[in-house]
Amino acid sequence: MKILKFKKTSKDKYKLFLDNNESITLYEDVIINNNLLLSKEVDNELLDDLIKQNNFVDAYNIALNYISVRMRSIYETKEYLIKKGISNTLIESTIKKLIKDGYLDDLKFTKAFVNDKLTITNQGPSKIKRELLKYKVEESIINEVTSDIDNDIVRQKLSKLVEKQVKIKKGSTNILKIKLVNYFMNLGYSKDMILKELSKYELKSDENKLKRDYDKIYNKYKDKYEGSKLTYFIAQKLYTKGYTSSDITTVIKDNFNH
Repeated sequence: MKILKFKKTSKDKYKLFLDNNESITLYEDVIINNNLLLSKEVDNELLDDLIKQNNFVDAYNIALNYISVRMRSIYETKEYLIKKGISNTLIESTIKKLIKDGYLDDLKFTKAFVNDKLTITNQGPSKIKRELLKYKVEESIINEVTSDIDNDIVRQKLSKLVEKQVKIKKGSTNILKIKLVNYFMNLGYSKDMILKELSKYELKSDENKLKRDYDKIYNKYKDKYEGSKLTYFIAQKLYTKGYTSSDITTVIKDNFNH
């Protein structure tokens, strides 16, 4: 088979017309690398090789376009190529070249990922680690990068978040503290650091909720108990709801005159 003519079909592709009335579309790089000129003989063996080369360039370009949006982990890129229907053999060779060319690097990806999460999200170190594990980054790399996180930056970030949440979250003193600790632990901050920040605040029960809880308990049990027994029963119920002794003493003193 001889090449009769070329026709450009896109920015980097050409359609090659052969003298057996067949045609093949190839990337420009494949054409140049194989010195495909007019009248060049193309046997079946070379044709098969050209198709393989072209498929490789195609897979490589698909991966590059995917990576160009943002940095990707090796695992992410593999999964994307699988979804695109590319064969495992071709994926492995594509990944190797992407790593060799510097487009895929899990250490660089992890550093960028950690920096982004610390800068633009509320996440703390532990949650960032958990997120990285989803990208199948080696734990040794994750530990290496996260161990370099500046604790002062994390503490300052947590301090601002605590200041905001203390004003927002409502409830009894003890329940409020538990809610805040759980909230920030879920965000990835250490319990010790959270408690240290919370110690800067005097957490107070929501007075309106305390009054509502008191009234609810009083109205439910006023006909069953009376006097000091009713007072004791109300106190125990309020205690189980997370109110402090001070809260309970105050609300009973202010309201036990029904």
